[in-house]
Amino acid sequence: MRIKDLLVGASSLAGSVIADSVSPIWPEPQSISLGSASLNLASSFKFTQESSSELLNRAISRYETLLGLPSNGLEGALNSCVITTVDASEDSLDLHVDESYSLTVGADGQCRISSQTVWGALRGMESFTQLLKRTPEAGNVVMGFAPVTITDQARFSHRGVMIDSSRHYLSVDAIRKVIDTLPASKFNVLHWHTVDAQSFPLSLPSVPALAQGAYNSKMTYTAADLTSIQEYAQDRGVRVVFEVDVPGHAASWTAGYPHIMADCFVKYSYNINDFALNPTLDETYSVLNSVLSDISASTGTKYVHIGGDEVVYGCWANDTSITSWMGDQGMTTYDQLLGYFVEKADEQIFALGATPVHWEEVFSAGIRPDPRTIFQVWTEQSKIQAIVAAEYNVVASPSDVWYLDIASNTWDVMYAYDPTVGLSAAESKYILGGETALWGERVDETNILQQMYPRASAVAERLWSAETVTDQDYAKQRLLIQRCRLVQRGFASAPVEPGYCPETYV
Repeated sequence: MRIKDLLVGASSLAGSVIADSVSPIWPEPQSISLGSASLNLASSFKFTQESSSELLNRAISRYETLLGLPSNGLEGALNSCVITTVDASEDSLDLHVDESYSLTVGADGQCRISSQTVWGALRGMESFTQLLKRTPEAGNVVMGFAPVTITDQARFSHRGVMIDSSRHYLSVDAIRKVIDTLPASKFNVLHWHTVDAQSFPLSLPSVPALAQGAYNSKMTYTAADLTSIQEYAQDRGVRVVFEVDVPGHAASWTAGYPHIMADCFVKYSYNINDFALNPTLDETYSVLNSVLSDISASTGTKYVHIGGDEVVYGCWANDTSITSWMGDQGMTTYDQLLGYFVEKADEQIFALGATPVHWEEVFSAGIRPDPRTIFQVWTEQSKIQAIVAAEYNVVASPSDVWYLDIASNTWDVMYAYDPTVGLSAAESKYILGGETALWGERVDETNILQQMYPRASAVAERLWSAETVTDQDYAKQRLLIQRCRLVQRGFASAPVEPGYCPETYV
């Protein structure tokens, strides 16, 4: 059942009054029943687990630190919450992983989180914590909704945020802070658009010369940095999808390997985004394989985004060595040349034990790669149907509703879009989920979180909660809470509307 309140409609009170009966959990669980009794947390409150997962131990430490309970010997009805996990393995964070959980809190303070996997346990701890508020008295923590019964699972298995570290370098600490925000909205993917035309910020052992394409030597990520970020994310139930965008958007490769670039520098000198790799050279694939192999060795990633978007065919047409090679091969179109590149790049990714992800342009070019390939749709919603009809898996990120760098994509626009709209049940099964994307042209670590939140959270609920959860008035009340929660946890989040935070949320 859903908890609903008498929503405040007067604009003069918008954002200032949030009814006590509003569920504070974001995204809304699949099934939730909340009471109205208040239970204080004892100052000795602990999460305990019945398995022996070190990952859960680290999560327990983080959440107990977040609670910040006073060490004053305060007694309370809530003394502990027991976590029961069927499968405590920590190597199963993958597509279609079971993130389900149940949460019960009795009127007597008995609390239990049950899950099939450690990842479900993480989601359950987050939901429990979102039921808590701090009282003005000495920072005591109270849960005002007993008894609680929640049964929950994700609607989609891929729920992500995309960041871009090429247009503006993001420090490792800044990326970690983005990752820190993701569990609060039950996101489970960080799509890291690592490389683009403006800079090549990877300093990799097999191809160190490529780092000459970074803004400077301090604005790079070592292989150890990649490992560190991957492990940091996994600890929080987030998998990292690394993107190396090729063969277009490749100007930054020029500093280290100018000889694998298509020769169109004079013609396209006005737009750095138009330069492309030369797909006719064996060395192009040797260098690319070194990049992909180093990323794989550092992270063990199971998904590699290889781009394929916005390749300027005129750049290839301007290089006579490319057009001559195409003639020798009997190629008559640049779509065929792109297909040749995609096939060889995908072979490398599969050989590394990973699955390739491409932007939709690869499909639009008539290329039909291995059926395991994933396509990400970014231009508009209407592009999705043809891809799923061809039985390819899709990650939805239509820019007309889910791009965070487009000001007209307000939270309600983002919340209203469902990636299965217009699809049959058979077609909908190919929708893995979606991402909200934050490109870096006007974003760096000084403003990334404000640009991301709370709008990204609207997408998170669409990807987690039931298809029937569409009431925007009710969602707005809860989003006000979520925004305040993020701010009170130390994450800069832009206001939803005029008002203030009437409570202190954990």
